[in-house]
Amino acid sequence: MDPALAQLAHTVRFEWGAAGAAAVADGVDVAVVVDVLHATTDVTHGLDAGAPVWPVDPADPAGRLALDLAARVTTVVAGSLHNARAVADWLAREHDEDDQTVAVIAAGAAWPDGSLRPAVEDLWGAGAILAALEDHDWRGLSPEAAWAADSYRLVIGREESHLVACAGGQLCLATGERDRVHRAADVDGSRTVPLLGSQGFVPAP
Repeated sequence: MDPALAQLAHTVRFEWGAAGAAAVADGVDVAVVVDVLHATTDVTHGLDAGAPVWPVDPADPAGRLALDLAARVTTVVAGSLHNARAVADWLAREHDEDDQTVAVIAAGAAWPDGSLRPAVEDLWGAGAILAALEDHDWRGLSPEAAWAADSYRLVIGREESHLVACAGGQLCLATGERDRVHRAADVDGSRTVPLLGSQGFVPAP
């Protein structure tokens, strides 16, 4: 991997998918995986409903992404619109921006040929976390991370209508999963920060 792609000059990074995660993982302490209409929102809702552990499905692309990152970074977190503020607050409370590096990874989706389809809902979820970090006066955002934060700010207050209208939301509606879109649009409805452990995701203390 060309070092120019690693965002090494920045302590808060943003990328897409497994290849992007691998590109920016060097020196990262905390990686936040974001899959808004599927895995990471499901994790947070499941833990909020009382599940002590939410297992990782290695057959799911976001699950594989999380497991791959766990082998390279100290801590892996599940983030979404549903817990964006909670994740940012936890990062600001438990970590030192001067000593630690954070990567926020939008899982994205897949085209029929298996290639990465950047999913705008994951950009918004990642951007919500990054925007909330900026609200904590965290410095060091890469241009990619700052762009994600700015992209989320453009849809604040209109998250549900945009989730319904975007391609990923339309796919959910076509398969009868309107409730999935509605749950994903419950912005900051959860204070749970799911941390990946040996058995799956558990709530941060």
